[in-house]
Amino acid sequence: MRKKIELDAKSKVKLAKTFGVTVQNVSQALLFKRNSVQACKIREAALKNGASLVQIVDVTDELKRQVKVLDAKGNVKAVIVNDVVTL
Repeated sequence: MRKKIELDAKSKVKLAKTFGVTVQNVSQALLFKRNSVQACKIREAALKNGASLVQIVDVTDELKRQVKVLDAKGNVKAVIVNDVVTL
């Protein structure tokens, strides 16, 4: 599970000026790609100024488990598991 902080572009520019860093640096901090003391302060300031914390759950592994290929009558013709086709 990943997390990120969502914030509009104007607020990112304002944070960058406040902390004396680039907007890219602010974006990296909000995506939790940076974990310095300054990045923590940027995230804290963003949350105090209306940003929202979002948790990202990757469900693609569960979706790739098994796919059944059916004919027109609903009979199973093949099963695809992890990109391997079984007839």
